[in-house]
Amino acid sequence: MEVGLFQQQSLKLSMSKELSQAISLLQYSSLDIASFIQEQAMQNPLIDFGDAPLVTSRPSVYKQNANDDKDLLNSIASKQETLTEHLLGQIVFLELTTKEYDIICYMIENLDEHGYLKEDLMLVAQACSCNLEEVEMVLNSLQQLDPIGVGARNLQECLLIQLEQSGQLSDELEIILTEYFQEFAYKKWSKISKECGISLEQVQKYHDQIKRLNPRPGLLYATQAERFIIPDYIIKKEGNELVAYANEELDFRLSVNDAYRQSLMLQDNHAVKPYLQEKYREFQWILKGLQTRKQTLNAIVHGLLEKQQRFFQHGPSFLQPLTMKELADYINVHESTVSRATTHKYIQTPFGTFSMKSFFTASLKLGTTEETSVMTVKELIKQLVEKEDKKKPLSDQQLTNQLLTEHDVKISRRTVAKYREQLNIASSNQRKVYV
Repeated sequence: MEVGLFQQQSLKLSMSKELSQAISLLQYSSLDIASFIQEQAMQNPLIDFGDAPLVTSRPSVYKQNANDDKDLLNSIASKQETLTEHLLGQIVFLELTTKEYDIICYMIENLDEHGYLKEDLMLVAQACSCNLEEVEMVLNSLQQLDPIGVGARNLQECLLIQLEQSGQLSDELEIILTEYFQEFAYKKWSKISKECGISLEQVQKYHDQIKRLNPRPGLLYATQAERFIIPDYIIKKEGNELVAYANEELDFRLSVNDAYRQSLMLQDNHAVKPYLQEKYREFQWILKGLQTRKQTLNAIVHGLLEKQQRFFQHGPSFLQPLTMKELADYINVHESTVSRATTHKYIQTPFGTFSMKSFFTASLKLGTTEETSVMTVKELIKQLVEKEDKKKPLSDQQLTNQLLTEHDVKISRRTVAKYREQLNIASSNQRKVYV
């Protein structure tokens, strides 16, 4: 063995800072892009960000015509009150001691978005340095506040609070919700009818009464972090043609600051000039990354417009089977590029706003040689359930049979059950009504 220095040539791939930045820009959402450019503009004196849009709220999708007689003041969105703010505004009217006030504030701060108190009361007592009886008494005060049902520890308690405060809680209904809650929820009503001496028709009426309550009272109020969906592209029908437009309010136009450009040309200071040259190169990379992002998105959207033309013309039930690889081959890019570029991007269509990723779906064989998309099959299942006799709802096997006979879609009963659950459609037993 010998110790020494040797030269050896080799090839290897490395991720440069610029390439990493270009990949990140491709998968950034519009809000992320705006934040990124603002951050870069603060660090780089050469970037002129004055004419670029500041995306911090929901933009208007269509430009207002000069002849529109619209009061712009009516378009200003009001600040929506959060559940915490709503409750804190009410407790000032309660007769509470300083200790009780601290406890109820702690509970309010720990409510989930549905308005439920999930934390164990013993833990609340420990956190507030009090006993369990004090916590239970304060919890009762919290549950008297608006919205009705707030402060409940589970769905069962939430429903009981709403029924009691609205004067709808009968002895029969209280027994059902306290002793037969699972059976009532899963429509195992024969046991309730037999053991409580209540007719199935009356149980159905109680069920209809419960359905009118609000199981998630907290959702009536804004969450702390409210986000808006901003469409990156807009698809319109113009005559017999479909046209794709990029959302102009998301068009980030950057330029070099003229004052610093002159400094770059005239500067003789050996310390400042290299700094300005480096910042100019950074600006060029950002500009190139944004242009590449825009070109890639344009290619993807126009590719989708070609491949999913029936969807844009007739609606979601006409979505065609399409994979990311198929679209990538069609527009001559790599599949990973399509995956990154469609992340957190949205398209506004005549039928609503959809995520770009929702246009990619697996295919299912029909009884013939044709294929259909999973979304189309789900839409068919949804339509069959909507049209069924509610007193005799269709089982999963009956749905399977009707898909085959009426729409030539051959899938298994297990697949139908999976799609039904993904659509949040209850089983046939739970959909059945008795009156």
